[in-house]
Amino acid sequence: MPTPPRPLLRLGLLVAAGLTVTGLTSCSSDSQGTQDAYKIGCPAVDTAMAGGSVANQAAIKGLETLRDSGQLDPEPAKWVDAALGALRSANPDDIPAEARKLLVDGCAAHGYPLKNL
Repeated sequence: MPTPPRPLLRLGLLVAAGLTVTGLTSCSSDSQGTQDAYKIGCPAVDTAMAGGSVANQAAIKGLETLRDSGQLDPEPAKWVDAALGALRSANPDDIPAEARKLLVDGCAAHGYPLKNL
């Protein structure tokens, strides 16, 4: 069986992740919501920085849903805002140094080291 093209695979994974986050926000605990933010945001940021900007819309929607759910503590909420900014720009040069550090450190601390930022 042939392997799907890499951009289509990325898109499929991000759409699935975005739908999962949207479903989880209605019934998850605070810590689960925080983990979901990093679980969805870190791979999405990494993909965006590698040039996958078309696939970012599902991740953006999922992170916006988490942000707006009121489930995140201030630090993860700040990280989500930085991730949304990075996903919307999809250009590493446009990300302020403070936001870049927040993203890199947050992803590393939650087991998702970024490769493309």
